[in-house]
Amino acid sequence: MNTTEILTQFVDFLMPELTPHEASMYIFLFRHSHLKHGNSSLRIGQRTIAQLYGRGPKMAVPSRAHVLRQIKMLEEKGCIQVGDTTRDGTLYEVLLPADIPSVIEKLSAPQGEIQDDWFTDPKKRLQLYERDKWICQFCGDKVAESNVTLDHFIPRCNGGTNQKDNLRTACLTCNSIKSGKTYEEAAIPLLKSIQERQKRRTDASNQTSVRTS
Repeated sequence: MNTTEILTQFVDFLMPELTPHEASMYIFLFRHSHLKHGNSSLRIGQRTIAQLYGRGPKMAVPSRAHVLRQIKMLEEKGCIQVGDTTRDGTLYEVLLPADIPSVIEKLSAPQGEIQDDWFTDPKKRLQLYERDKWICQFCGDKVAESNVTLDHFIPRCNGGTNQKDNLRTACLTCNSIKSGKTYEEAAIPLLKSIQERQKRRTDASNQTSVRTS
């Protein structure tokens, strides 16, 4: 398979299944395996990943928890396989897009079904954002292009489809928490996150009021 085919399958079929952070981590692992060594295997430590992965807000090195979270989600979505850990780091097997379950499913689906896919078609995704008035359907916050995602209300792993009735506009934070869980499974961590975010906003507002009074 040539580079054009790989990139096309990544952009058209895999990237819509990933959050921006997951897609970035997949590209990083792909770059240091397939592109650097010409094979799918990569042994690297989590600290090294954090150092090489890129800088976050205010040029901070990504935390170990952030790295672990993205790796775990990529593993759950079948994008990578995590092997043993030695002093030289953890062994990762980075699958090509064509070997990832969600991409295999799309490639084997009838063309008409792919064209009617509300998850991967950018124009149809925009219609769903507008349907939901650019509001996260879990926390109620307004979203923008920088943090808007679509969540499968019934997860794909549970048979959920890419039809519009199964898709909800979600902010990046809520979608990362819900991920492949059902709403019932994700309800408690979602509620906790929403309460924490509301408290931070309230505290920040109170501090601003004190400074201006």
